[in-house]
Amino acid sequence: MNFLRFNDALRAAITRNLTSLVAASSQAQGQTQGLKRAAVCLILTDDGEGGAALVLTRRAERLSTHSGQYALPGGRMDTGESPAEAALREAREEIGIELAPESILGRLDDYPTRSGY
Repeated sequence: MNFLRFNDALRAAITRNLTSLVAASSQAQGQTQGLKRAAVCLILTDDGEGGAALVLTRRAERLSTHSGQYALPGGRMDTGESPAEAALREAREEIGIELAPESILGRLDDYPTRSGY
């Protein structure tokens, strides 16, 4: 099986790639009108066998929208909150993982969703 090793070299490569990314903001593209501001965490962790794994959540079956779907930890941004602050707060609230601000490796583009976020 081919997998990425979860180690400092992987972290450095991701950081390097994200640093060179010129993020396209949906705000700059004029795509924010009517959208709710939200943020998600893409959490990379050890899979228990030395490989890298992503953390996903599964939405409760009782929810009126997107019930039972797999999702990245995240949600609506509070007033005055940065995307990074919101993503870290949502990870803590949704899955009980307390991540330090320095654990953030970078930021990806804004992505307007079909559900209005």
